Amino acid sequence: MAVVFVTVPFTRQVVLALRNTDLLGATVTGSYALAVAGVVYYVLFNRRLADWIAFAVVAALLCVVTVLLLGLSIPEERVHFLQYGSMALLARGALARGREGSAARSLLLGLALTGTLGLLEECLQGLVPSRVFDWRDVGMNAGAALTALLLDELLHDRLRLRQREETPGGAP
Repeated sequence: MAVVFVTVPFTRQVVLALRNTDLLGATVTGSYALAVAGVVYYVLFNRRLADWIAFAVVAALLCVVTVLLLGLSIPEERVHFLQYGSMALLARGALARGREGSAARSLLLGLALTGTLGLLEECLQGLVPSRVFDWRDVGMNAGAALTALLLDELLHDRLRLRQREETPGGAP
């Protein structure tokens, strides 16, 4: 998050430089391609995730990315999902570290922390002369965090939402 806050005054210049050289769209699309390739690699080569739900999560992620890339005409708006989705996953991981059985708590705290940080970033942008505060961005930040956390939950089932297999004695 520190990187996000520190770069707020300079981000506009980077975006304009990439736009002026016609590299902005390619840079954003390339970032998504690398992220999706990383997730696909992780799912394909992790034997614990070799079930239909893992592949459904990858398909859902591909749908979300496709909608973002095709549905948002402004390339810098597409970055919110990648930025705040990753941030939410890191926050949840940090909040869950060393705490067994607190999956729901870490998920909710990760969402709350990421949403709050997204709001704070927008407030900071409102103070920078070349930037503006935008409630839509706050919503995109929170939506990205929620989507990433839900897809991660489906992938890893830390909340134990999947139906448990029955043992021969009939106990779950």
